Amino acid sequence: MIPTFAILRSHPGAAVIGVCLLSSSAIAAPVVQPSAAAEAPESPEPQAWRATPLVPPAEVQAGFDLTQRVPATAAGVAQANVFFLNYDGVTLNQGGQDNSATNTTVFAEFATSYQPYGAGNKRAASLQAVKSDWAPYDVTVTDVRPANGLYTMCVNSPTNIFGGGVLGVAPLDCNDNMAANIVLAFHSANDQFSAATQATTMSQEIAHAYGLEHVNQPNDIMNPYNAGGDPSFLDQCLNLDGGGNPIQCGQQHNQFCNNGQQNSHQELLWLFGTSTPDPQPPVVTITNPKNGDEFPAPATITITAEATDNIGVAEVNLFIDGMNQNAPDFTPPYQWADATFPEGTYCVSASAVDDEPNMAMSPEVCFSVVKQGEGTTSPGSTSGEEPDPTTGPVPTTSGGETGLETGEEPEPEPEPEGSDSGNGEGGSLSDTSALPPGFGQDGGDEGCGCAQPTGPGATGLLLVAAFGLIRRRRRD
Repeated sequence: MIPTFAILRSHPGAAVIGVCLLSSSAIAAPVVQPSAAAEAPESPEPQAWRATPLVPPAEVQAGFDLTQRVPATAAGVAQANVFFLNYDGVTLNQGGQDNSATNTTVFAEFATSYQPYGAGNKRAASLQAVKSDWAPYDVTVTDVRPANGLYTMCVNSPTNIFGGGVLGVAPLDCNDNMAANIVLAFHSANDQFSAATQATTMSQEIAHAYGLEHVNQPNDIMNPYNAGGDPSFLDQCLNLDGGGNPIQCGQQHNQFCNNGQQNSHQELLWLFGTSTPDPQPPVVTITNPKNGDEFPAPATITITAEATDNIGVAEVNLFIDGMNQNAPDFTPPYQWADATFPEGTYCVSASAVDDEPNMAMSPEVCFSVVKQGEGTTSPGSTSGEEPDPTTGPVPTTSGGETGLETGEEPEPEPEPEGSDSGNGEGGSLSDTSALPPGFGQDGGDEGCGCAQPTGPGATGLLLVAAFGLIRRRRRD
């Protein structure tokens, strides 16, 4: 069959519309980025409803796909079960079929450059909410473009090719006939919609790319109206809403419900299968600073970590001297900038969590912050015994300086007590007042000028990082 395409538009004379409607329960507190926009809108979100489906180009043929219909999982029939949420901007080019790997769309009107979504709390919160929507199914949701394989790409961008009132567009691809679809969600870090509403936009548009259509139920993600709450893919037969147009994927829906109805949950299980446990934890390491580094006090350091996972990293947390700094970072590069440390010795580590959740802790990296000029041991000092002031070069002073005798040539045999025959011009030291600070003073490490005070620990750290937490969305 010829795939059709669905969008959500505003009703004539009404305020802005929301394509995918969502609950306000997925709220994210501020995290690392200081310029993050508030997650919740200042005023109530506008209502949203469905507009007339977009007719696909005539040259698009039924069954025109990239593969020989190889299911992505043994339990499902879909050809792709990886969803790439593209927040970073992209240029789409028009071609004969959707191909997310080459940024190719079947629609000429979709072929344009899309600006990045923007930085801030909403990006991480919306990503986590989409992951929660799809948690029951054997799919992977990521914001990193896959290096290979088939995947559906959801472009999240403030660039709105339809103008105000339209929040999303997607191919209504029955049975996943046309693999590697591209769908659009017209959202940004600074728009008037919550991260929760944005997540439902993304989830609904992705589901359209697998043949799911709108239903008349506010608690189902496929509902086209912004009714609040915390919608999910319900395990119920619900009346389809074609917006006055014929139902396009009736054969797919009729496997689970009577004519004119859809069970979103059962269709997704049929497409993808049930999610499987992920026993593999992430891998995380501190990449800056390095173990054994020394910095002059006070030290301002950007701490960085590298984290990877077989599925995806959900968040990375920083620990200093064993204490969680409560400043999670949700997207790479994982870093905490401009952390200020006074004198002391510190050990930093990081934890990484995936969506299972599995958690892993990095090895500790320890470094020192020392007074200016105290990074090395002074010459001539030894540990545990009084330094010999006659050993090594004699500091240069003026001839009349107190404490340093000059003039007469010393007798070769025997050497006068306290003289140094191998250095200087035969002068002898009557005291140590002309020596550098710390040279020839008290014995041991304290006398060599390189001793470090006991580290104040995490309580003395002035770490410039905001506190943050993402609350996962409920699944009933």
